[in-house]
Amino acid sequence: MISFLKGALAGKSESGVIIDVGGVGYSVSMPASDIAKIGDIGEKVTVYTHFHMSENAIGLFGFLTNEQIDYFNKLISISGIGPKAAISVLGTLSVQDLAFAIIAEDVKAITRAPGVGPKAAQRIILELKGKIDTQDAVAVPDKASVVAASAVRADTGAVNALIALGASPSEAQKTVMQIDATSLTTEEVIKEALRRMSNGI
Repeated sequence: MISFLKGALAGKSESGVIIDVGGVGYSVSMPASDIAKIGDIGEKVTVYTHFHMSENAIGLFGFLTNEQIDYFNKLISISGIGPKAAISVLGTLSVQDLAFAIIAEDVKAITRAPGVGPKAAQRIILELKGKIDTQDAVAVPDKASVVAASAVRADTGAVNALIALGASPSEAQKTVMQIDATSLTTEEVIKEALRRMSNGI
């Protein structure tokens, strides 16, 4: 099992990269978003990898974080979701956004991934909803100033109101869950959520 590769970036394409590790070039398929962020040719890089072997193909799939590897493994464990579909999902949605989409049952968000239709998106939600850690879906920019992720609960009334106002289910739930609503009314939560969304917070 190859858990990660650390070496010089020797090549880039639309579907992956080549990493020179001690004079051996490893071809690694990666999400488009990670290819864009990995760096320039010649730079030292670290890529976390999953070696996948099936009846039809053998491939090495890579990501910039261990969290992505974890979600990649979750996705390919679902019947009908192969490595290419998993790469497409993780290239379109961050781990946080994917977690929110699953929790909010936001089929439309997942189908933004090329090659992933509504049935596949529904299967992902059905299979993974009970396996998602809330902490994966909550950004904690300053742990000292916000509620711990495990204690966060979305105000259902606020979420529904935001959806009625045009927000996607995952965007609405994501925004509300980032607000410390312990001393706020639902109306105040809605106002704060709208402020955050309008400011791109």
